[in-house]
Amino acid sequence: MKNQFKIILITSITACSILLFQLFWVYRTYEESRENFQGKVKNALQRSVDLFFLEKVRTPMSLSNADPYLSIVSEVTDEKKEKINLKGDFSKSGGPIKIGMQPLKIDTSNLENVRLFLVKLIASSNKQNIDLKLVSDDFRKELDKEKIFIDYKLSLKKNAVADSKEVVSVPLGTSEKNWVIEARLFKTGKFLISKNIIPFSISIILVILTGGSLWYLGLIIYRQKQLDYKKNNFISNITHELRTPISILKSTNEALLQFGEASNPEKTNRYLKINADVLNKLDYNIDRLLDITRYELGVKYVNLTDVNIEELIKSIVDKFQVNDSNQISFSAELENEIIRTDKDMIEGILTNLIDNALKYSINSAEITVKVLSSSKYWQLEVQDNGSGISEENLPLIFDKFYRITSGDLHDVKGYGIGLSYVKELVSLLSGEIIVNSHLGSGTTFIIKFPL
Repeated sequence: MKNQFKIILITSITACSILLFQLFWVYRTYEESRENFQGKVKNALQRSVDLFFLEKVRTPMSLSNADPYLSIVSEVTDEKKEKINLKGDFSKSGGPIKIGMQPLKIDTSNLENVRLFLVKLIASSNKQNIDLKLVSDDFRKELDKEKIFIDYKLSLKKNAVADSKEVVSVPLGTSEKNWVIEARLFKTGKFLISKNIIPFSISIILVILTGGSLWYLGLIIYRQKQLDYKKNNFISNITHELRTPISILKSTNEALLQFGEASNPEKTNRYLKINADVLNKLDYNIDRLLDITRYELGVKYVNLTDVNIEELIKSIVDKFQVNDSNQISFSAELENEIIRTDKDMIEGILTNLIDNALKYSINSAEITVKVLSSSKYWQLEVQDNGSGISEENLPLIFDKFYRITSGDLHDVKGYGIGLSYVKELVSLLSGEIIVNSHLGSGTTFIIKFPL
């Protein structure tokens, strides 16, 4: 028991760790995919805005020369040729001023960056010149290059908001206080899942397999415990069942050997009959156990013959009509009394069902046996007024060695193989067995066999 608990604990911890790792991996994959997606969208929007400015905003002609340059202010002087601070207010000079310019060479490798810087300076205070339709067309082309196929809506806003899963924005100027173009994205989650469907599917499959393996392992352990319980229960039952006939045989044998009862023909004959009944019962139960094993291993086969089913069932019912307190009625509604089936198997099925009905009857047993047929099947019914079967026990009654218990003790004697034997025989005859039962209201077994 302790070893089983350790195995369950270790396996559960391992399986839960794998599950958590897989779930975390799926989450991280999704988040990284979303971050990459958002970065690509933001870069595409930035390129679209830059392209618009480069095409629509004029830059100095000097940047188009073979040796590009920019003319920058070198100094500012007043009419007295005194220098004026470039950071000061020129209006305070009181007279005309002279502005000196000098060229600033631009490295061709940085030419595009310089052009972008200039057009952004120009656009910083001129947001009316932004044509959102043109920007949107360029944005769609840039997204298509990245194979990002989503719907969006562009808008011009004064105050930028932080980027989120559904919103990205880029400034139009060089300051954070400039106007921004905002792209509101639609159905991004659906797009991200479609782009990552393969890794997500693999992870989900692994999660399902891991969870399924854990469940299956628990089921196996549970079934093993049930089998151990049934095995121990069977050993206990068969030990008690064998002890009774052995005690009877010992007592009768001692009476004959040690107490001189052998000289009394009447008692000797009675003791021998008792011993014969006990031995026959033991022989019958051993045969049942062996038959179950043979049928399961496929060693014993179905022997189909033409059988007068009404006569067969009536003869079986008559065998149990030995106690006046028990009432067993029989009725038949057959289109044809001759049915091709295995006589021994039908006898085994009906004998076990009637025997069970008698065992579990309340006071005097009232058992009804019916047989009927149609064009496609024939049906055998056994109904009793016994204690019935609860809903939790009903699915288990055909399990080998399973017995319904009351507390720590069984109400009736047996090995728990009768209904298992019946189920095996019905299956071999390609039949179907149905059980209707409720606690305190008896049980009905309905068995259908194909014709």
